[in-house]
Amino acid sequence: MALTVSDAAPVQPLEAGAAALDLDFYGIRARVVSPARETLARVADDFLSFHAHTAGAAAFELILVPEAPRYADLPPLRATAHTPRNICYTHGQTTYIDYFGKALAIYDRAAGRVEVRSDRPHLLHEIAYLTILSRVSERLERRGLHRVHACAVSAGGRSALFLLPSGGGKTTLSLAFLRAGGGVRLISEDSPLVDRRGNLHPFPLRIGILAEQAPPFAPEYVTYAERMEFAPKYLVSLRAFPGAIETGVTRPSRLFIGRRTLGSACRIIPAGRIRGLRVLVRDMVVGIGLYQGLEFLLRTSPLDLLGQAPVLAGRLRAALALLSKVQVFEIEMGRDPDLNAATVLAFVAGRGTGDP
Repeated sequence: MALTVSDAAPVQPLEAGAAALDLDFYGIRARVVSPARETLARVADDFLSFHAHTAGAAAFELILVPEAPRYADLPPLRATAHTPRNICYTHGQTTYIDYFGKALAIYDRAAGRVEVRSDRPHLLHEIAYLTILSRVSERLERRGLHRVHACAVSAGGRSALFLLPSGGGKTTLSLAFLRAGGGVRLISEDSPLVDRRGNLHPFPLRIGILAEQAPPFAPEYVTYAERMEFAPKYLVSLRAFPGAIETGVTRPSRLFIGRRTLGSACRIIPAGRIRGLRVLVRDMVVGIGLYQGLEFLLRTSPLDLLGQAPVLAGRLRAALALLSKVQVFEIEMGRDPDLNAATVLAFVAGRGTGDP
């Protein structure tokens, strides 16, 4: 399936003032319904490449209600899971996810429906974004498509992945590639998909930038977003990068692993496959840095958790398939993220744009 980047958000009006947004992730369809048109527009921009333009049954439905949670209507359940951002309560096929009084999500597994209530627009948007990622990722994995926490770019049908530590400059590097041109296209700034053969599938999402002021893009492409646990971000729409987003499957040829240093310079050196495997286990098999924990939170017993073993095995097989295709390099990153990005671009350009 080839992706497309569309300009118009296909938000369809419904009765009683609500509207719907239909999304299609490699054949997995989702429908988002809400009377909050601005929130729907933000979600549409988050998943710009996955707008569904034809009718079809949704695998799950997400209902966003811009109202305060109604705790008086809930059963007196005991908590089944705690995290820094929420508390979960499970009863049969229904899980209640309480965001400490600021929002409430009710997940009905039998109906394939999640309802989120919050009178805080930023929180409603963030929960919608993370819920879609979690629900879609779980279904993609059943089809052999696994996310890896990395930046990925392509040129000439081949691709390269950059596995960098948290805050290590994936966004800076992605923007540098997008601005550089030369036939290089972005596969994903944060989480490309790896199939059973080790090939990469695009998973482009809006680009989040940590900054004290809005980044230098046209205002219509930038949205300010507050977050639950972290500092606010500016979200940059993929509409700001026409023609620079990869839409097809690519074969990876190089894997770059980032390591921080206290120095001022940046250098790139060959690394072994064992080093590559260790980092892929961290960033893909375990998935450190990826929001894919909701499927684990919704498990209620050790047997449910054991049921995730085939998922982890599938991730490992895909990681090994990817590793068999690539040369592995290590990037020793200095304190200047712009210099790091410039060094990587020069290294890639020196090896030819047809082989990132």
